[in-house]
Amino acid sequence: MDATTLLALLAAAAALIGLALVLRRPADDGGAALREALAAQLHAAQQGTQGQVELLASSVAELRAEIGRSLGATEQQLATQAGTTHRTLNDLSRQLGGLSEQSQRIGDLAKDIGSLQDLLRAPKARGGFGELLLERLLHDALPATAYEVQYTYRDGSRVDAIVRYAGRIVPIDAKFPNETWNALAKAEDPADRRTKKRAFLQQVRRHIDAVGRYVSPADGTIDFAVMYIPSESIYYDLVLREEEGEPDLRAYCAERKVIPASPNTLLAYLQVVSLGVRGLAMQERTRELQQGVAAVRREFERFVELHDQLGRHLENATKKFDETDRALSRASSAIETLAQAPIAAGGEQVALPLRMEPRRESEET
Repeated sequence: MDATTLLALLAAAAALIGLALVLRRPADDGGAALREALAAQLHAAQQGTQGQVELLASSVAELRAEIGRSLGATEQQLATQAGTTHRTLNDLSRQLGGLSEQSQRIGDLAKDIGSLQDLLRAPKARGGFGELLLERLLHDALPATAYEVQYTYRDGSRVDAIVRYAGRIVPIDAKFPNETWNALAKAEDPADRRTKKRAFLQQVRRHIDAVGRYVSPADGTIDFAVMYIPSESIYYDLVLREEEGEPDLRAYCAERKVIPASPNTLLAYLQVVSLGVRGLAMQERTRELQQGVAAVRREFERFVELHDQLGRHLENATKKFDETDRALSRASSAIETLAQAPIAAGGEQVALPLRMEPRRESEET
């Protein structure tokens, strides 16, 4: 209800109250006219009030209809949103169930990893695992003919893998002693850590000495052997990080002709070797092509020689043909002359005009 309608209703009510008060007064001669005027005004006010009431009722009906439509749309939106929320909750429930299963699998995997770590603590199992990783790395980086695992030297010693390059071999060892590194990584006390660090470095130096024995020029090796370290963290702590008071393992490796290599650095070395192997294969193919071109050239030269010989034979045959053609012409002329000579009467002997000239030496050649 707006302010105008409210004021109209208030005015109509006031008019009715005033009219009622007037009607209750005693009647006189002028009062009748006044009552009639007031009655007319009251009637007009009643009609106006009735129109306002009808208008107000129409507005209230429209408002109720609008409110009903709004409530219906809101109810539909709430139903749609409730359905979407229900589906979302169902999806979330399924995802939580999947996460629970994955968490259980991760727990089982952690147990398996722990069992694998316990298994790899044995040096033999650790060496086999390192050899497996090295073989996979070689398989991914090089062709099958460019490497060999468990290569045996002439003296019966065996290296984990070798790489063939330019007629020589590159020995690679994969049995790095990382059990002392694991003990060093678990040490928390500084004194205990220093003790285990010294033990670790001593074992690494002994391993470097063992790897250096794989350098054997008599067996066709290069002047260095590769020591494969199957962990980037161990490689960083052993080769790249230097601490005061510790021996320089890089210099010790260089002295023993050993190249330390992590998985990433070994992969880089193998990629360089792969490029070299491809270059050698291309060089060998080029050599074969050059030999083929040389053979074709020799055949072509032989063909040229035969062609020249055939040309000389054809030239000699042409000369012989010309000589026989000239001789045939002379013989034909002599025969024609003989045929035209008169026959002698009686016993006279007529000298024949045919006279054979001696063959010149130049024509015989």
